[in-house]
Formats: sequence, structure tokens, C-alpha cells
Amino acid sequence: MFGRIFPKRLDNEYRGYKLGIWLLLLLLLFKTSISVNALGWNPMMSNHEVLQRADRIPLDTFGADAAKAAVLLFAVWGVTHLVLNVLGFIAAIRYRAMIPLLYLLLLADHIGRKAIVDMNPIARTPAAFEIPVNLIVIALLLIGLGLSLATPRGREDGA
Repeated sequence: MFGRIFPKRLDNEYRGYKLGIWLLLLLLLFKTSISVNALGWNPMMSNHEVLQRADRIPLDTFGADAAKAAVLLFAVWGVTHLVLNVLGFIAAIRYRAMIPLLYLLLLADHIGRKAIVDMNPIARTPAAFEIPVNLIVIALLLIGLGLSLATPRGREDGA
């Protein structure tokens, strides 16, 4: 398993289930759309609106400078998120041996951010119904990691 996560060569030889690649691509598309929204590149909604609607941050209750700072930090986070997603697309296309490591990095990022948010609760606007998106993404990342580490039947691979 260690050899799968940290391969000796970063080549295009993927040793896990093909579904692991497709799941990674779907997750990267989803996470890239989040990055685009955080950066304010969505032509239908500003990152200020995304913070208020999707993330339920009550920017209206902030002072003008505090609201600007929150939007700025959201955009900065969007850049780092986008860079990690681009690395994921590069791995899925050209360096598939990296896919298990990428799943591990994405899991560490997602779980780490979720833990920080949970340890530092803030006031949010109430939601009528909340889909546990973060928990769903973490579950899908765990499934993808398992698929990328498992050896498909009929394949004798000791990597």
C-alpha cells in the first residue's frame, strides 16, 4: 500500500480500479466549480453572494472592511483550492501513479478544513434544509482512495 501512495516513479501506470479515476475526475470538477465561485469567476453570482447564500456567512452584519476581508480570504482560499485541483487533473491525465497520493492529499485538505471549521464555530444564517456536502465529499474521497489502492481481479501486481 505504501508503494501505491508513494510510487518510485511518477508515470501513467495506474494500478487501481478505473472507477477510481472517474470518481476523481467528478470530484475535481465539483471542487473546481467551488474554486471558481470562491474566486468570483462565476458570471451569475459574485463570491460575496456565494459566501452569503451557499456558505451562509452573514456578511450583512459585518462592517464594510470586515466583509471585504472575508471575501478576500475566500478568494485566496479559492486560489489554493484551484491549484490543488489542477494538480489533480494533471495526475489523472498524465501521472496516474499519483492518484492514490492525490486522494490522500484531498482527504487531508478536506478533513483538515472541516475540523478547523468545527472547532471554530461562527454564527451563520439559518438554513431550511442543509445537505451535508462536506461529509458526502469525504465519503467519496475515502471510496476513491480505496478504489485506487485496491488491485483489480485478474491483475497480479505487487506494487
